[in-house]
Amino acid sequence: MLAPAYTLSPSTSLPLIHQPQRSTCDPPAHFPATNDREHDKCGLSFTKTYPASGYNTDLGYLLSSRKLGVSEDAEQSLAACIGSFEPLHCNLNVTCPQYTQGWEIASRLLNRKGDFTQAFKMVDAFEEEEHMVYSVVFSELLQQSIREKNLSAGRRVHSLIIGSGCEADYMLASSLVHMFAVCGSLAEAIQIFHRMQKRNVYAWTALMDGYTESGQYSQAIEAYYEMEQLNLETDGHVFVAVLRACSGLKSLEDGRHIHACIMESGLDSNVYVSSALINMYAKCGTLDNAYVVFEKLSKGNVVSWSALIQGCVEHSHGKAALQLFRHMEEECVEPNEVTYISMLKACSSITALEQGKHMHAQIIQKGLESNLSIGNALIDMYSKCGSICDAHTMFHRMFNVDVISWSSLIGGYAKHNNYHSALGAFLCMQEMNIEPNGITYLSVLSACSHAVLFAEGCYHFKCMAETHSIWPTLEHYNALVDIIGRSGRLDAAEDLIETLPFGGPNYAGWTSLLDSCRLHGEVSRGKECFDRIVSIEDRDALGYVLMSSIYAKVGLWDDFRKIEDLRKCANLVKKPAKAYIEVDSSIHEFIVDDNSHPQIHEVYMKLSSLDLRMRELGYIPQQRLDSFPVKEVAAFCGHSEKLAIAFGLISTPEGTTVRVAKNLRVCTDCHNSVKLISKIERREIIIADAYQIHHFREGDCCCKDEYA
Repeated sequence: MLAPAYTLSPSTSLPLIHQPQRSTCDPPAHFPATNDREHDKCGLSFTKTYPASGYNTDLGYLLSSRKLGVSEDAEQSLAACIGSFEPLHCNLNVTCPQYTQGWEIASRLLNRKGDFTQAFKMVDAFEEEEHMVYSVVFSELLQQSIREKNLSAGRRVHSLIIGSGCEADYMLASSLVHMFAVCGSLAEAIQIFHRMQKRNVYAWTALMDGYTESGQYSQAIEAYYEMEQLNLETDGHVFVAVLRACSGLKSLEDGRHIHACIMESGLDSNVYVSSALINMYAKCGTLDNAYVVFEKLSKGNVVSWSALIQGCVEHSHGKAALQLFRHMEEECVEPNEVTYISMLKACSSITALEQGKHMHAQIIQKGLESNLSIGNALIDMYSKCGSICDAHTMFHRMFNVDVISWSSLIGGYAKHNNYHSALGAFLCMQEMNIEPNGITYLSVLSACSHAVLFAEGCYHFKCMAETHSIWPTLEHYNALVDIIGRSGRLDAAEDLIETLPFGGPNYAGWTSLLDSCRLHGEVSRGKECFDRIVSIEDRDALGYVLMSSIYAKVGLWDDFRKIEDLRKCANLVKKPAKAYIEVDSSIHEFIVDDNSHPQIHEVYMKLSSLDLRMRELGYIPQQRLDSFPVKEVAAFCGHSEKLAIAFGLISTPEGTTVRVAKNLRVCTDCHNSVKLISKIERREIIIADAYQIHHFREGDCCCKDEYA
């Protein structure tokens, strides 16, 4: 998964944020300062001794930074000799003050090539000659380890630092904390942090980042409060780090406290800090606060725009995200990789296929299609917009694919209820020596669940550990519960939930079993599941909705009323149903019994016409569960997806596929209706709901009525 756009390394240049001071193990103070001309002489004499060794060096890349303190001629000469360092220590006068600057330049240029072997050869050679290796070299090697997330190289640098006696240098120690945290060894980062006699802001920030990257958000926030008690001067990096933790924990209370501290420090106008605030408020579900922070910025940049768009997408406001993107373009702010990935997710959420194709065209124009993360997002977008063929084509367009690419394709086939294609992709992936991971297996198990394949699901679950040494998580077990429950083995599904090797309540597992009870009309067991769900989470209306659906399915309307009354007494509001359809690149939104759309009169006229033709085919409307009791005609006309479909039918040419997105599950009555509509209109109708992508053709659905 991509890091948020506002994630910053401690060396990133930010306005109003101080940079770390020079290390105490840098060259001795008696070395005189040298001007650019002296540096040039040092660099040029250095390269005369060591001509180019044949390395095809990309000078544009190597010399993109002008922070080395020497002229371009000297840098080019130094770059030309990279790769011929073995005799270096024998021919340079180590007492020359300019030598240290040459060492630093050579180290930086070498590290930009990522050649740790040559770098370590240089260090070993100088140590053999008993020459001092200054901390600037170790610092550059650590930065390269961080950039490449190379833990083994970082550990070797650590051992060299210990051998040189520079371990007490608090700046180097801070870099070590950062390196170990970034490279995934949080335990070593914590160990070094606690050994430090002096801890600067950089060290605290690195520790917080390490906790956040490993998902230990509470510890990151605690570290901030501990730092706050020490009265250390905080900077923008600190606030960004702790806000990331607040976002991960969805801790609005802590986030608001940090916001107050930011206001007090005067950093609220910093675009990176503000972007982190926007992201925090969005992740905590308070988009209004996110908008307020955004609007206070004198001029937003791509980071702040992307943070706000990402927040809209994560809270199912895909239409709002598309509108923000248009405003962003009007402000001449150039989208980046993170922006496009968020926008592709927005298109996915409302099946805006044409908008998604427009994004794809922009991505190609900007030369970003080869970006692996964007390629994976494109596969996901096409799949969720109901165009699995385009997803398949995109997959084969990619020069490089990884386990995420394969998992996205397999998951797409699963959503489209195409188990055999999902399994074929899964086997092909392994033939290409790409090892599946836990996400891949979730996609495979999902395919088994959608197709109600009990034996195959159990087989793949068993293979996770036995074949690939992937130990199932709670999410995998709940996927197995869904497979077993949907196959009608409700006793076995309940036994599995009761005996899972995890502590704590399992809300998702009991909800899955309750849904299986709904599918099979199991009232008694459904009531037991409902009681468990309410005991775990009494502020969610989903359990009430599923239980009322069970009562309605078997005709127990008195019990249906009682559950609805209980829900209302608890002040639990059902998530409002919304349906979206894209026509001529515009997104149209419908809600239950909608009267707000400009063409709503024509929409209801079309539905009435369809109703008459469907009744001739034997259609009998089912009772609507959201407004019991109701008239039959109203029962047919009111649901959001039917309104969206009717609008699509009157707004697009005959034979055109109608694509609709719904934020909830398609109800049984709508499912039955749309099957008949597809037959009457001779159109393919695609509905992407919260559980499945339904393809309706000639009176049938690809889900075989298993998900209705």
